[in-house]
Amino acid sequence: MKYLYRLILLFCFAPFLASCGDDDFIEIDSLSADGDEFYCNQKVKVWMCVRSSDLWHTDYQWSCDGGTLTQPQGLNEMTWKAPDTPGIYTITCKATVGGKSETRQHKMYVSSYYFDKFEKAAHSFTLQSGNKNALKKESNGNQYLQVQVNSASEVRRYVRRVFGDNTLHIPFSTRLKIGFDSNVPNTQMVKCGSKEDYAMLEYRWNMRSDAENNGAYISQIYMRWYPSDVIDGYPAVPEEVGTSVEGTPDFNVLLTVQYRGADGKQYYYNERHKLDTFNKFVAGEYKNVSMGVDENFIFHAYIDGVETLTSSLVANARNLNQCVGNMFVDNWEIYYINGNGGRNIPVMYMDDAYGSNTEMLK
Repeated sequence: MKYLYRLILLFCFAPFLASCGDDDFIEIDSLSADGDEFYCNQKVKVWMCVRSSDLWHTDYQWSCDGGTLTQPQGLNEMTWKAPDTPGIYTITCKATVGGKSETRQHKMYVSSYYFDKFEKAAHSFTLQSGNKNALKKESNGNQYLQVQVNSASEVRRYVRRVFGDNTLHIPFSTRLKIGFDSNVPNTQMVKCGSKEDYAMLEYRWNMRSDAENNGAYISQIYMRWYPSDVIDGYPAVPEEVGTSVEGTPDFNVLLTVQYRGADGKQYYYNERHKLDTFNKFVAGEYKNVSMGVDENFIFHAYIDGVETLTSSLVANARNLNQCVGNMFVDNWEIYYINGNGGRNIPVMYMDDAYGSNTEMLK
């Protein structure tokens, strides 16, 4: 009789148990990512917004067709690390509760090795002390970085992007939209306190040694230029010990390669050029300036997409010193200058910083 009673209870509750499973539901509102455009190796937060009959017990399973997922499965959020090749990739998430599942995909556009559009407060550039900086908005809503020297004793300051990638090497290229909101410099030299230097802007790559370099390597590459025609004339080439000089003595662009020997001594190789391209900056107009070194160690510089300087200085410095191995890029610095005597301090505009190891940026 006891067994018959249990059988009757089972039949009575079976429809109810079945209806519980039928009541499970799940609906995906969105699969979102923190941004629309990403760079190679960037870590990006992605997340799901869903409605379900039991959010506490909803399970999430993530997958991707490129890059890697760096958080545990089962949660409604994930961190995706982009691959090291530009392209369009797909992230997929399957949300499940009870016997019901829904799936959503999201396309991830990886545009370059690195970029920063300065659209967020937490941008990826670091700033040297002794500067004044702020994120500003243009009338069209675009946000950019505004910087100026804020020191009574320093001639130059910099912003820096540390790449943090021990595998990053030549070929490589960087580009920045740069200009002046006010006070374009128009003199040869800037003096502030006891220090004096050329009134030139500068892009610099700081390189790092690698085991394959055997302790001797190209340690810096930098390009300096006068952003406008100077009222006191262009300078002549100064006497510099240990420096080989090519180009013209009446210069407005200076290209320098620093070599560090296995003994730690530094040697400099310079080219000075007179070019009617880099000196056309006026307040309120901004230009894309890029520099790169290709797979043959040839240096390239562009202004607004037009190549204005090509040089074999890097390759020559490597050959003269019998450098072995590749050239590894550690960080990128952009130097800007103080006002002469601390007056009329140039106010710089910086935006759309890009880097690429797949093309020469223009």
